[in-house]
Amino acid sequence: MNVITSLYSRTKGVLRGGVAALASLPAVALAALPKQENITEGADGNLLDTFRNVGSEGFSIAFIVVTAFAILAYIGALIWAFNESRKKGEWGLFGMVAGLGVVMIVVVIWLANYGDPIMQST
Repeated sequence: MNVITSLYSRTKGVLRGGVAALASLPAVALAALPKQENITEGADGNLLDTFRNVGSEGFSIAFIVVTAFAILAYIGALIWAFNESRKKGEWGLFGMVAGLGVVMIVVVIWLANYGDPIMQST
């Protein structure tokens, strides 16, 4: 029992200091956040224009998500092809996946850049 009380008395000060540091952490974390910008398009009181502009931003985010998913799928396929090629000693599959993946990523990014202005103009 003496060991437990001794351990508690030694760590009590550290715990109090840690709690004080954790309590002040949110104030430090929120200190450098930028202020929220006002809506620039559709802010004249027209609710339909506001929804249309928020929707176009949603399409932009959707294009970014699709591009990120394509990049992650490419990385997964590249790792799989590398492991298979290393096991079998045939590096043709790895080269094919690497080459086609680069082409796929370029096409996805091009389509996202091409489709974003079209969706924002509607």
